[in-house]
Amino acid sequence: MFGWLFGNSKKQRKPYFGFGRYQGFFTPETVNLKDDPYFFDTSEHEWVAGLEEQWEVIRDELQEYLDKHDGSLIPYFGEHLMTSKKCWRALGLKFWNIYHPFTTKEFPKTMAIFEKIPGIVSVSFSQILPQSAIKPHYGDTNANFRCHLGLDIPEGLPNCGFTVGSETKPWENGKVLMFCDAHLHTAVNNTDKSRFILNFDVMRPEFAKMEASVCGTALAAIITQKVWLWFPFVKRSKLLTRIVYNMLIYFMAIPSRFNIGATTVYKILAAD
Repeated sequence: MFGWLFGNSKKQRKPYFGFGRYQGFFTPETVNLKDDPYFFDTSEHEWVAGLEEQWEVIRDELQEYLDKHDGSLIPYFGEHLMTSKKCWRALGLKFWNIYHPFTTKEFPKTMAIFEKIPGIVSVSFSQILPQSAIKPHYGDTNANFRCHLGLDIPEGLPNCGFTVGSETKPWENGKVLMFCDAHLHTAVNNTDKSRFILNFDVMRPEFAKMEASVCGTALAAIITQKVWLWFPFVKRSKLLTRIVYNMLIYFMAIPSRFNIGATTVYKILAAD
């Protein structure tokens, strides 16, 4: 049942989903780091070199947007993950296979570049304000390659960098960092300028046939957290949280596969 929507995954390795920690934490003690390393080798992916050659096109298109919007992106909703108020900002273009109905029109060159990458499911810009950081946290899943393309990196280590597990690397303008988002990770910008990257997700080949279910499940986790903000009693109940989360997994698979209801999904994501 629902095979047409989610794909047949009987013989596939099952992905990990971090929301609610129903499967335990994603730690070196519980996972095989050969299968899910902290960072992946970008040289194993042919599309990376082509993307890095066009990074200035993306940077320039972002700068055009920033010039029209006071040099800043939109505050991210997860303030509990920030060391200072609204220090983490973002602008989504494509989010778990749902295209933003408006922002994509402001970045036609960027979207044209990313549409050529096989398995691309998310594209967004990310900003960390000066003298601030994103606190250590676990991501949504190990089913994707989470990637950062450096666009405006004020400094290298130790003042500005990214840590996954026990490994720390600097961002570099025009270079891609590829990592496993399910591991504990944190980002630091102890400089006097904002740090800008392009954040994007590419499905890992072993999970490619499960794309719709992975995207739907990741979206369900994020919207469940929105439900917690609106209805705190749901957060206090593990049973209600499970019910809401599991229902949303099925509902979110539809927009993530067919882009139906994209405007409604983005309104929910943007709502306070």
